[in-house]
Parts: sequence; C-alpha cells; structure tokens
Amino acid sequence: MKRRFNMPVTAALTLICVGLFTLASMAGETATGSISGKISVRGVRSPENVLVYVVKAPGKFPPPKTPAKLDQFKITFVPFLLPIVKGTTVSFENSDPILHNVMWLASKNGAYSANNLGTWGKGHSVKVKFDKEGELTILCNIHPEMEAHIVVLQNPFFAVVGKDGAYEIKGVPAGKYTVKTWYANTRRLKSKSADVTVTAGKATTLDFSLSRH
Repeated sequence: MKRRFNMPVTAALTLICVGLFTLASMAGETATGSISGKISVRGVRSPENVLVYVVKAPGKFPPPKTPAKLDQFKITFVPFLLPIVKGTTVSFENSDPILHNVMWLASKNGAYSANNLGTWGKGHSVKVKFDKEGELTILCNIHPEMEAHIVVLQNPFFAVVGKDGAYEIKGVPAGKYTVKTWYANTRRLKSKSADVTVTAGKATTLDFSLSRH
C-alpha cells in the first residue's frame, strides 16, 4: 500500500528546517565582535605605525596563500610595519632602479637569527616563510637610513594605527582576551596591554595612552 504525504504537513516541516538553518547561519555570523578605539601618544609626533593586536586567540589560523609584500621604493621600505600571521610567506621586492639589500637582526625572543638575503636590482624578489612568532628589524646595508619591521603573530586579529590614532580589529570570536600595543622604538613609546571581553555582534571600545614611561 502506497503512503500518501500530507502536503501541508510536508510544507510546514520544510519551513521549520529552513528557519532552523537560517537561525544557525545568523548565529554563526554574529559569533564575532570587534575591538576598536583611539591611541593617544606623548613623545612622538603621531600614533602612526603603532600595532594593536590580540595576544592569544583559540584555534589555528592558516596563513594566507598569497605572500605578503615588503617593497623597496624611493629608498624606503614599504610598508614600514608589516604584521603577519605565523607561517606567512613574505616577498621582498625592489621597485627602485638601483641595487638594494635585505637583511635582518636577530629577534629579541631568539626565534630568528640574523640573516642577509643578499642584494638585487629592480624587478627581482626573494620569498621567505616566517613560521615562528617574533619581531624582526629589516635593514638595507647599502642604505643605512632604510628600516622596516615585521611582527609575526599567532593570530590575524591586529591593526596598524594611522595618523589619526584610530584602529579597529574586526571578526574577533566572542570571549576574553588580552590586547597589547607594540611600537618599533620602545624608548619613545612603551608597550601596554589590557584585558577585554568581546561580545558577539557588538563593538568593544578600548583606548590606549602611550608614552615613554
């Protein structure tokens, strides 16, 4: 004997399933929040190139497939500050019509020893994978005035501050975190940290006032 389905009941069940799926999707979308604020400074002209980052976040964070770029243009490293997730490959490039060199000093935490990648001309590049957390000072031994910094982090929740002092870190999973600041010249601006709670679907405000003391 063949079963006959009650069409109204089937339609109702379908609507319930769709509704549950929609609610689950909405919950996934709002499972993260953001951290934003203002950085004020004393002892330097502006808060530009202050790094604000989440110290530790749960989970694993695969590096981007596309290499990050650190160029040499008009005898300047661009950008001056390059924060990356651990495991990211950086492409060191030269856009100047002159020879440049790329080297770095040993990192303070001992994760990286001093290294000299060599010297090359315009249009060439060298790719390096950074698979340990740490801070690196990048130099050119041909032009001693050139300097840049790479900060290798555990997670992608970070922001580089502009001249206006504003920053925003989006997509942070709900939870409790420690947020820290970093500046290349620690004699001018000391790092600070603060604990925050990120609520799903909401923005958490966190301001920092930085100085040499």
